[in-house]
Amino acid sequence: MGEPTFLFESWRGLYADSPRSLSERVGRTWPSARRVWVSADGAAGFPSDVRTVRRHTAAYFGRLLSTDVLVANDIISQHLVKGPRTTYVQMWHGTPLKLIGHDERAHAYAGAAAHLKRMARDVAKWDYLVSPSAECTRLFRSAFGYSGAVWETGYPRNDVLRSPEAGQIRLRVREELGLDPAATVVLYAPTWRDDDKDATGSFQQSVMPDLTLLAEALPDGARLLMRTHRNVTAPVPAQRPDLVVDVSAHPEIAELYLAADVLVSDYSSAIFDFAVTRKPIVLFAPDLDRYRDAVRGLYFDYESWAPGPVARNDEELAALLADLEPASQRHAAAYDDFLARFCPHEDGHATDRVLERIRSVLED
Repeated sequence: MGEPTFLFESWRGLYADSPRSLSERVGRTWPSARRVWVSADGAAGFPSDVRTVRRHTAAYFGRLLSTDVLVANDIISQHLVKGPRTTYVQMWHGTPLKLIGHDERAHAYAGAAAHLKRMARDVAKWDYLVSPSAECTRLFRSAFGYSGAVWETGYPRNDVLRSPEAGQIRLRVREELGLDPAATVVLYAPTWRDDDKDATGSFQQSVMPDLTLLAEALPDGARLLMRTHRNVTAPVPAQRPDLVVDVSAHPEIAELYLAADVLVSDYSSAIFDFAVTRKPIVLFAPDLDRYRDAVRGLYFDYESWAPGPVARNDEELAALLADLEPASQRHAAAYDDFLARFCPHEDGHATDRVLERIRSVLED
């Protein structure tokens, strides 16, 4: 065949995540390949060396039918007909801790049934699914009802965390966010709750740490990067501007992983990705019983799964962050086991492995 056309879709029209990593590698190593990106509202935010097509337009559906390689990090919601020569590589967007897809015990959010129907329709079109580990592959097959080919390569989006440029990116992002290069920086990146909505029906972030306690516990000059989930659209009330920096709109969370010194999270796939940095992780789960038993459910026993200490209330979280080293040392073996189990291929070269497999498929 001639030079292929790639169609990339990430987060329903953004230039981000593993598709971005692959696109940039294609641009450097396969410049004759054509790269088209799905955009939500025009070409803003995309580099000048790619083409764009607006999502859910006639041109978009035409691209879905005619592209040689389709790359996405989520289901393509209106993917009705797959092109006859299209190879669909699904990269997904993380290792799940919370139950997803067909594994969910209860679907508390509005539109859940319609979402599962769209998911099943899209999964049927996948040719290859990218996975970071054998453990994750097992979960994906169950959650998606997928029996096709899996590429256990690691996630391209995590290559930057092990790259030679990681230190420079850390400094650049800190400068862009107005953070002192020497300051202690905590990244708070929780997941969303299916049943946590405001009066308008928008998802909100009600589970929040006590910022006054954290400000007292952390060293002088420390900052807390607040990263709410993409599904959370209700604004988080502004508090403690001396401590908190809202980074929810930052395009690449991997850059925030590099900028931070420690992650605080709950049931988010961010935990698996951040672990690639080998930096400390604290689990803040004040609603663990409710979330596990009544809201979503978890794939693993939380306490034995955790790569770091678990705080069940604000006081425990503040105490851990005030003196993190002893707790991190106590969980060092658990952290190593976690990396071996969930991140065995995250060596900075996942993008190369994915692209090599795509080339091989196209050459057959």
